Amino acid sequence: MTRARLAQGGIFAAFALIVIALATASPAFRDPANLVNIGRQVAILGIAACAMTWVIILGEIDLSVGAVASAAGVVTAMALAAGLGPLAIPVALATGAAFGLMNGLLTVHARVPSFIATLVTFFIAQGVALTLTTGQTVLFSADWFRWTFATGGAGGLRTAFVWFAIVAAVLWWAMARTRFGANVHAVGGSQESARMLGLPVDRMKIAILTGTGALMGLAGMILIARIGNARADGAIGLEFDAIAAVVIGGTRLGGGYGSIPRTLVGVLLIGVLNNGLAILNVDFNTQQVIKGALVIGVVLIDRWTRPKEA
Repeated sequence: MTRARLAQGGIFAAFALIVIALATASPAFRDPANLVNIGRQVAILGIAACAMTWVIILGEIDLSVGAVASAAGVVTAMALAAGLGPLAIPVALATGAAFGLMNGLLTVHARVPSFIATLVTFFIAQGVALTLTTGQTVLFSADWFRWTFATGGAGGLRTAFVWFAIVAAVLWWAMARTRFGANVHAVGGSQESARMLGLPVDRMKIAILTGTGALMGLAGMILIARIGNARADGAIGLEFDAIAAVVIGGTRLGGGYGSIPRTLVGVLLIGVLNNGLAILNVDFNTQQVIKGALVIGVVLIDRWTRPKEA
């Protein structure tokens, strides 16, 4: 019981200690404007991490989310530059969903492990984005688009964060309150048992991986709306922060266990670390070392606190 309680409370204690340490080290970190800025910065990561929570609970992994978000952003920017207007929105979602469907079909029908399937999609999506842009930045002019997905709002609450909050709320509700969410946990716990119970395991995998792709289409729109342009590598690396946030939140990489609220704590922890270390002028490579050490620490604690199998 003591170990289980440690596992449940450890992430909250770690988050509090990191916030206290950064606030003590830098007055700029505890500035209210910076705290609001952190909320805006974590929107894209939060959407990716919430989607990744579903994928990992299912017992799979998605390494393509950063490249898919980048490709969707590029396609959207080109659609806006071509004058498609609001039609660029379904184009972005369809682009992301298409890559997600590719992940699902490779995993289910080609029987390729999701680690490999999504890595293949990563390279394909990145190649598509590089081909479309020829390595150049794609510019567009659409104030309504930027307002809708990033810059709109009042009182420091930007629409980027609102989209994140909506996605988190919907995915939490679906996971905690619907039969489909319960079935996802069952499949992640034991695919063979789930098949024996008659659960549509293959269809669930395709649906979740396709849905994750569509959400990366949304993330891509938020990304380009924030900065006003699109690059082929705009969201590359997002997959690693998303997986880190999910693992820090206590979702088990083997599947079957996890929750959106705890992932949100992981998202905030990663967001606070990224922001605080940048304010302290810690170089990027050292930041990666610190985040890596944090993730491995959480994984080791998870192994220590997990009940031993009979």
